Amino acid sequence: MIKQRIFTQASQVSTVLRIMSFSAEYKSRISWILFLALSCWVTNADAQEKNQTQVYVTDSCLQKPFRCPHPKIQFYLYTRRTQEEPEFIDVLDDNALYYTHFNPRHQTKIVIHGFGGGRNLSPSPDIRQAYFTIGDYNIIIVDYGTAVKEPCLSQMDWSPRFGGLCISQMVKYLARHPRGVQPDDIHFIGYSVGAHIAGLVANYLKPEEGKIGRITALDPTIFFYAGTNNSRDLDSSDAHFVDVLHTGAGILGQWHNSGHADFYVNGGTRQPACIGSATIFQTLACDHTKVTPYFIESITTKKGFYAGPCPNLFTYLIGWCEPKDSEYVLMGEHVSHKARGTYYVTTNAKPPFARGFPGKGRSAATGEYLGVRRRRHAPKF
Repeated sequence: MIKQRIFTQASQVSTVLRIMSFSAEYKSRISWILFLALSCWVTNADAQEKNQTQVYVTDSCLQKPFRCPHPKIQFYLYTRRTQEEPEFIDVLDDNALYYTHFNPRHQTKIVIHGFGGGRNLSPSPDIRQAYFTIGDYNIIIVDYGTAVKEPCLSQMDWSPRFGGLCISQMVKYLARHPRGVQPDDIHFIGYSVGAHIAGLVANYLKPEEGKIGRITALDPTIFFYAGTNNSRDLDSSDAHFVDVLHTGAGILGQWHNSGHADFYVNGGTRQPACIGSATIFQTLACDHTKVTPYFIESITTKKGFYAGPCPNLFTYLIGWCEPKDSEYVLMGEHVSHKARGTYYVTTNAKPPFARGFPGKGRSAATGEYLGVRRRRHAPKF
């Protein structure tokens, strides 16, 4: 038995070493090729007939004047009472919030979609629905979808920073309004480039204006944020608590830790639900997007995505991480804000993805943890 385990672990080590042997230059080259291919994939047939200048600078991109508020960066409030009829938040109208259903006694979530997204495109509607299933919330969707319908690559060096500036204007509006909330009570949820934009908002808040309560980063994109300028990257200094979920790390998503707690799902790179996609590009895109159903399920699941601490992928793959029951934490919406470090979690290949508690305190019937009472809501944000 011991010999067999040693042989199995040796084989796993060999596999990991082969994966790790790829040079940084090779990985970078693959990433850019994949990005360009995916850009072509999401572009409609008409765009394929345009010349290079038209594709890279289109009418759908951000237009002058570049000042906030900008007509292509808008904020829509959703509550349980206004799920089908969202309310526009006009940051130039001091009375606007009075005429909405914004309730400062409810938790406030600000959702920032990724490239090619929108307030009525997945995952924004699914996130809203999940939250309203369990309670009353102020959910504000940042809709900049009209600015990212085409591959506006010529603007991607600065447009996220501009988006962060405009969103910070809205955060300050909420902070000074009698019916608003302070930044400390706001939870940002950003997907892909939206995760970095959430972090960039923090750069425009002065210390006396408060600090963002929480940022949940859903597979932050690796593109345009792989340099040495840390002010452009999401990091743990951007909020009181930053939790990061990695599903496409090293290809479309970032590999390195950037939060107080970083969760690598199924190793962080290859998602079982994506195996069998038609092409390699669709598979890698699937790995990146799969982070959103995991997070959405974490809002309502009773089983929970329990993650164990582990220093790195190598140790995780060879099975050397054996956490104590007390060391497991929930990934997703109900994560403990005391969580620190690197965690790994395994999911099912099909929904429901959550496997429940993996330790000795597991309920055989439900998969829940029997050791402590599970927290359903964050204390403030």
